[in-house]
Amino acid sequence: MNTEIYRVFKAINIDSLCKDDMDELLRFFLVTRNDLIRNHIAFIFADLQYEKAVPYILKKINEKGLAQTNGSLVFSLTSFDMSKYFIQLVQIVCNHEYEPRLMAYDIIQKHISSMSLLDRNKSIMMLEERRRELEEMGEEMGENGALHFVEKTIELLS
Repeated sequence: MNTEIYRVFKAINIDSLCKDDMDELLRFFLVTRNDLIRNHIAFIFADLQYEKAVPYILKKINEKGLAQTNGSLVFSLTSFDMSKYFIQLVQIVCNHEYEPRLMAYDIIQKHISSMSLLDRNKSIMMLEERRRELEEMGEEMGENGALHFVEKTIELLS
């Protein structure tokens, strides 16, 4: 059944969606347990610049149980102005797996010029704390490791 429902979502002509349709898609985005459908809806939001969806996408990224399937959700954020969400992006760098970390880092890098000094300082403090935790845990510095991303993000923000 999920495959057929996914085909329905794939068939949506996004150019014909109105605000009410977008609000309905947002409600469906929040409740679906199907990763393909959730990701596709997030891409629709990105294509149509439906800014209202950004906080909900961020919430889904951090939802327990979605850690292994949230890379596409982070990728969908690349189309939005994320200047209001730098702290959340830094949290993704600190707490998520490789793919979401990489994409969050790229978004931070893309929008760093619009980052407020306050957000930059908060982010550096958060990253420094995470670096200490990772070092205490003995996290290796490998290029794709969490510690590597934390240190590269500190370097970027400094």
